[in-house]
Amino acid sequence: MIIGVISDTHKDRANALPHVMAEFKKRDVDIIIHCGDIELQHVNPDFFNGLEVICALNQEQLEKFPVGNPPPRWKFTAPGKRVLDIHGIRCYVGHRMSYDILVGSETDFRKKIELLRRDFDGLRWVFSGHTHHQILFQTQLVNFVNPGAIEDSVDGYEFTIIDTKTDQIVFCRIPKTKSTENPFSVGIISDSLNISKLDVNFWEKLKKEFQERGVTYIIHCGNIALDDIGQKELADFVVYYRLRPDQAIRSNPKNWHLVPKDEPLVEIDGRQFYIHPNLARILLEESEVEMHKECLKTLESYPEVSFILYGGTNETFLDEGPRARIINPGDVVSSRSFAVVCLPRAEITFGHVPVDPLPPI
Repeated sequence: MIIGVISDTHKDRANALPHVMAEFKKRDVDIIIHCGDIELQHVNPDFFNGLEVICALNQEQLEKFPVGNPPPRWKFTAPGKRVLDIHGIRCYVGHRMSYDILVGSETDFRKKIELLRRDFDGLRWVFSGHTHHQILFQTQLVNFVNPGAIEDSVDGYEFTIIDTKTDQIVFCRIPKTKSTENPFSVGIISDSLNISKLDVNFWEKLKKEFQERGVTYIIHCGNIALDDIGQKELADFVVYYRLRPDQAIRSNPKNWHLVPKDEPLVEIDGRQFYIHPNLARILLEESEVEMHKECLKTLESYPEVSFILYGGTNETFLDEGPRARIINPGDVVSSRSFAVVCLPRAEITFGHVPVDPLPPI
């Protein structure tokens, strides 16, 4: 099932909604989730390609909206009644939960998600809006997604596409202006450690995933086995990698570039990526607000940085800041995770290298 996720359409002053629906049609969306802040005028199947719509309402809207008599193929969720099964997949569809990331630490937010799973066994997806910027927090069991906003977003008219079969999540936007930059894509991975011993086919499969998405550059955020430097499967990519303080370089193939420990900055086609050494620890202990304060320190030294990258934790993470996007691509060893950044349109994909099923007995 392909899910199109939107939020915060408000009055849609820029008439972006029809353009987003055109993207949904091109991307074969089956169902739409709206994470709230919708105007009554848009509660109309004609605005949404006639598709099934699950829409979050807030407390104030319950008296104004046709809760008991929704349009055909529409369902509303309300405070206290946010969890439902969507074609066999248990989901939470709300509006304000993103605020908990803003004011609490990653540890606090993980506890909140675990409590939801305790109360709603099998919960797989949690959707929220409200903050007008894109967020992903992904554990082994739950995906938290804020698709951004159609109106008054950080960058463009934002939406998200989810493939529930593969768990691929694509954060998208329709740009407000035209760019003169040439398009390119960067693959991001982290914490691959002993993956070559655990999965002999991993690098070949990763190569295929990246080639399918047009990747030409790879950034490895750290925790790579020294024996994996120069993997033959990555010979057609330009690879930037970071070593731990206890590691020393043995050899450097021509297409592999070591990122300096004292200045972990990568520049690709005029875009700068900063590999932050301590952000995982900060996010575990501090709120999103404090995390952005730390990132502002980085931007004071490197004002042209567009992406701040980090690894060191199992949780995949995206946070769209006002000046830079923060990305943890996830842990290669535990979840085979990766991210792909497509520029200049700033489309960010999170996916997993597939593991072959066991053969029949």
